[in-house]
Amino acid sequence: MDPQPGALSAEQIHALIDSGALIGSGDIKQRIQPCSLDLTLGVELWRMPASVLPLAGEPVADVIAHYARSKVDLSTPQTLARGNVYMARIAECCALPAWLGGYTNNKSSIGRIDMQTRTLCDGSPRYDKIPRGYKGDLYLEITPRSFDVEVQAGSSLNQAIFYGRRQVLDTDALEALARNELLAFRRDGQALHADSLIIDGGLLLGVDLDQPLVGYVARNTTEAISLISGQVKDGSEFFEPIPRPRQGRLLLRRGHFYVFSTREFVRIPPEYAVEMLPHETSAGEFRAHYAGFFDPGFGWSPAGAGTGTPAVLEVRPYDDDIILRDGQPICKMAFERMAAKPAQPYGTRGVGSHYNEQRGPRLSRFLQ
Repeated sequence: MDPQPGALSAEQIHALIDSGALIGSGDIKQRIQPCSLDLTLGVELWRMPASVLPLAGEPVADVIAHYARSKVDLSTPQTLARGNVYMARIAECCALPAWLGGYTNNKSSIGRIDMQTRTLCDGSPRYDKIPRGYKGDLYLEITPRSFDVEVQAGSSLNQAIFYGRRQVLDTDALEALARNELLAFRRDGQALHADSLIIDGGLLLGVDLDQPLVGYVARNTTEAISLISGQVKDGSEFFEPIPRPRQGRLLLRRGHFYVFSTREFVRIPPEYAVEMLPHETSAGEFRAHYAGFFDPGFGWSPAGAGTGTPAVLEVRPYDDDIILRDGQPICKMAFERMAAKPAQPYGTRGVGSHYNEQRGPRLSRFLQ
């Protein structure tokens, strides 16, 4: 039966697992977030010559059989070299009912180390889209860009969101929400009029270059970042801090990877989730934010008294060097309705809310 429109909550994902629509290891329920499921790597991984999508109707296994250069066993830790493309079988698989589909994206901690992941399904020539009624394996294309990365079976790099029908707010609906809910704040806690930030169905946010530490830029290093549980590396080996520029502007070098934060502190009511659009063409020729998803309750606080949390952005200039100035629009947030309010929104005790207390640019939780 088709549920009410919107992204499914943690409790509804729990029910999908009980029904056999989502299949995984015994601890799969421990990896449910307020409205998403953390996916994990299986034991099979292949090194690919380049990124490649299946054609309509083509199994991903056939693509791997035709193009893969070598196979890697992830039952033990393995290092993925930067600049290379890999394909892994995801440990979880789907037997979705006809009305249910999904989409996937990087986890925040993975985007912040400049590692791109994209999900593939059998017979679907589209990244990160799980077709309605999909039954079969999931695969993950992995591209470490700035650093070598150590992974093994069970490592979680991306997450899946499920829905009967997405309900992304258009401009009118978002303006109506902003009249009833405080969605954005200044650093000092003063509420902002969100209607001044709304454009083309999203909140357009600016970069904050007026704080003691404005961001980080990736270093060249031979060290590998470990994504294996319990292993945390020294962040100074991988990133150089960027202090406040004296004239309020920075020169971003083409091909370099940066971490910044927004000057607006965002507050997401628990009845909504947010997708950060990866590239807003009107903002400039760069990609912002590999990790495109924010849980309901981000910056809201369990009691609803929160005054927001800044979004942390991963930025990579495309073809040219870019002068970035304080307050320059850098990304856009699209709000979508939940099918049901999660019992434990982001920031609730017991939920893996690693970044709810960030107040500026912050590195991945795999670094300290």
